[in-house]
Amino acid sequence: MSEVVKVCFDMNQESFQALKRMARGEGVDCSQFVSGIVEGCLRDFMSRDWTANGKDRRKYPRVDVSIPAISCVKFSDREMRSYPVMVDDVSEGGLRISFKDVSPDMGERLANSSFFEVFFTIPELSQTVSFYCKRLRHKVDRDLTLVGVFEGNNAETRSMMDIMLQHYIA
Repeated sequence: MSEVVKVCFDMNQESFQALKRMARGEGVDCSQFVSGIVEGCLRDFMSRDWTANGKDRRKYPRVDVSIPAISCVKFSDREMRSYPVMVDDVSEGGLRISFKDVSPDMGERLANSSFFEVFFTIPELSQTVSFYCKRLRHKVDRDLTLVGVFEGNNAETRSMMDIMLQHYIA
């Protein structure tokens, strides 16, 4: 059995009374009722097909890659640091990178960064490229993942990305 985690939240008195009435109607206590609702919603959410007809619904579909890279991260205090990362996916609009084995404090700083730049060699071309990205979101699980949109997307950047995507899609 998986580990049990307690989840707490606030609600107004009127909503709480309505919840208690609903739980009584089901013949369970309030916490069991809420747990059932949340678990049902999560099961539904996780079972959804998040693609349209099996295709990515994003403006720019992602292409999975696994390319070692170096990322220079710009923190809000204007400090920049470089870190080894993996480029996990790319698209015409941006990319996703992951940081391995970062401390919780550094993970929080990285997650709150504004911009990052990624340097890597495109294996098919043996050419090193640099992409400057505005951080859109982050995810923390075993590792830290940053997703960014290309900033200053010039013709050379688009050309390199097109060549790279053509190879990975083919």
